[in-house]
Amino acid sequence: MYLRNLKRQWLITVVSLFWLAYPNVSAAINLSTATQRTLEQNPQLQLYPYHVRAIDGQLIQASLKPNPRMNIDLEDALGTGDTRFLAGSELTLSLSQVLELGNKIEKRMDVVDQQSEALQRDYAIKRLDVVASMMRDYYDTLRLQYLIEWNEQRIKSENEALQVIKHRAKAGVVGQADVMRMELRLAKSQAKQAQLTSEHLNSLHVLSANWFDKPDFDKVEGVLSSLPKIPSDVVMKAALKETPEYLLSAANSRINEARLSLAKAESKADVTVGAGIRRLEATNDNALVFSFSMPLQWNDRNQGNIASAHAQYEETLATQEILIKQLEIALGRIQVSMKSNLHHLERLQSELQPVADSLLSEVKRGYQLGQYGVLQWVDAQDELFNFERERIEAQHAVHLQFLELERLTGNNLISVITQDAAIKE
Repeated sequence: MYLRNLKRQWLITVVSLFWLAYPNVSAAINLSTATQRTLEQNPQLQLYPYHVRAIDGQLIQASLKPNPRMNIDLEDALGTGDTRFLAGSELTLSLSQVLELGNKIEKRMDVVDQQSEALQRDYAIKRLDVVASMMRDYYDTLRLQYLIEWNEQRIKSENEALQVIKHRAKAGVVGQADVMRMELRLAKSQAKQAQLTSEHLNSLHVLSANWFDKPDFDKVEGVLSSLPKIPSDVVMKAALKETPEYLLSAANSRINEARLSLAKAESKADVTVGAGIRRLEATNDNALVFSFSMPLQWNDRNQGNIASAHAQYEETLATQEILIKQLEIALGRIQVSMKSNLHHLERLQSELQPVADSLLSEVKRGYQLGQYGVLQWVDAQDELFNFERERIEAQHAVHLQFLELERLTGNNLISVITQDAAIKE
């Protein structure tokens, strides 16, 4: 009676959760649609245009030339004798202009151009990270769907076993303890199903949060057993210097190279030229005046900035070399793990599944003949379902590992592998 009430309560809970979560929902979403929604609506990506406008402003600022300066000089005024008040004053009105030497404007604009390229590289990385995060959530949801289906089969199998055990208990072949043991096992599987259903509901909300919306679907499409192939060493080696992280590092290197060039240009002194008119009150005459000035470069006043910019440039070059090694190690480790999981799946399929199927059939037949007890039958069922669970988890791991390879390389490795195979053929 207790188990029957527990089962009824479990069914009520599951139905309630379903209707609360999906009042009018009975649709599936595919990976392409989820990716499109993420790219269009993810708030992290929507901030990018503001950064672009900020860079545009910096480019405008870098292209501006110094404004001309107006100078007014009044001499020999408000004195005594011939210079009393304005009688002998000299008034000079002139305009002067700073002339920037060393192509400083072009150097400043080059720095901003390189920053713009770095921003594009950074945005590409952010796009990859956002989409990769969404795809991980997508595959997590797909995994839960497979586990729900797996557990449904387990419940069905255990229910069939329970009916057989009850039939044998009525015939007096087994005791009531066997029936209760199987009922307990079935109740645990049903409780597990409620837990998986709740986790699946939560995963739908986690997935739709990638585009800041509530789920308008109740499942995701996909075949977990459709596994990608391991990229070859040739493909991975070619992808190393095309990874978004490496390209961003290269862009930062060019920024520091442009800053070094600008620092060297700024060490060249600018000159100031001017022209104007002078009014001589004492003789009631006018005259033109010209001026030219430049600082005396006894010492390079920018040598510290040049040294700093040179050090930063060398640091980015060293960082690139370190990054290549780090990426090579990371990609290699993922490849090894992916290869291990694929080998494990192949072994599960070719070696272990036939044994597990034969074991369950033999124990089931022996139980009906009275050769085995209920524990042996239950253990045989557990072995088969544990094997199925292990296969689902390994398939899920392979998809996540391949996704990480795509994220690090920034490439669609499926198309790259296909092209590589076509070339070899």
